[in-house]
Amino acid sequence: MKLLLLLFPFLLLNICFSQVNSSIQHDGENRTFVYYTPSEWDQSQQLPILFVLHGLTQTGNGLMGITGFNDIAEANNFIVCYPDGINNAWNANMNLTISSADDIGFIEALTMYFQSELNTNPLKQYLSGFSNGGYMINKIACESSICYAGVASVSGNMTDTVYNSCNPTHPTSILHIHGTLDPVVAYSGSPTTGVSVDASMEKWRGLLNCDVTPTSVAMANPNFLDFSSPERITYANCDKELELIKITGGGHQWPGIATLIGGLGNINMDFYSPQVIWEFLDGKSCPSSAGIGSIEQNQIKMYPNPIKDILVIESSQVIKTATIFNLTGEKMVNYEVNAKQKTLDISSLSSGIYFIHFNNTGKLQQAKIVKL
Repeated sequence: MKLLLLLFPFLLLNICFSQVNSSIQHDGENRTFVYYTPSEWDQSQQLPILFVLHGLTQTGNGLMGITGFNDIAEANNFIVCYPDGINNAWNANMNLTISSADDIGFIEALTMYFQSELNTNPLKQYLSGFSNGGYMINKIACESSICYAGVASVSGNMTDTVYNSCNPTHPTSILHIHGTLDPVVAYSGSPTTGVSVDASMEKWRGLLNCDVTPTSVAMANPNFLDFSSPERITYANCDKELELIKITGGGHQWPGIATLIGGLGNINMDFYSPQVIWEFLDGKSCPSSAGIGSIEQNQIKMYPNPIKDILVIESSQVIKTATIFNLTGEKMVNYEVNAKQKTLDISSLSSGIYFIHFNNTGKLQQAKIVKL
């Protein structure tokens, strides 16, 4: 996993809340994002974090402006982050080539940054995305070594590649919202957009060990002039929660948001999708073993510390990689370990304090080290 380099935040507004535009260097690219912290937040609190990914041609700032997730974060005391894809696109293995960026690594880098610098809760990390961003969060849920406790996709889906290879390290709760008349990402699937919504739900049903037959309940339909109606399809006895909100007659839109920016087709106005998404995600948690813990908690020994030249690491399980960062988040060196015991030569590092991150069979651990 390629990780973050350097953060350059600047405060845009600080009256009773904080909205910050920032950037990091990742994989040789300057990656930008905006995030919001609620007014009651202080760094002693370990708040949940929600990453919201925009659709193709959109931006994080633009998505922030239409969804209202900042207001929901303020009311429910969580942090929300809106990253930018390179050239306004995400590398979600789309059937039509859109981007080749390391976007899983970028989102993982942001996740670890927020943990280390804003003290976000590693067990309460969530993803949501629209269209291309929805495809991206499905890919992350299938392939990331980091645990996200819940993901919610709007008008996005699984590509053929992700569908065929999906094998989650950390099973997660899934909410999918999709219109049956979506003119961009067809509900029934297509050669350009991948599998059908029903096929992807069946894929998740199998991965989450749900009962075969779900239950369907019509949602309130007070707005007849939107020419659409929602129903909530829920799968029972799953390892995690699995739900589909199927909008008969709905288009390629955020339900409940009366804007045409980035969308096509009917906008269902029977429910406010950002609020429904947060209600689905809120309170969901990864198992404690899935978080990034300290070395002591995860039974990895390393010595000596402080270190002059050689660091010895020992573990009861095979450690795949060890990565060292400086205090600003710059990746200094990455070691391919693939062993239970290893000596690392860090003589090339300058004297100072560093973080070392271990990837231990899909679990991430970190600690501080001092180089003499």
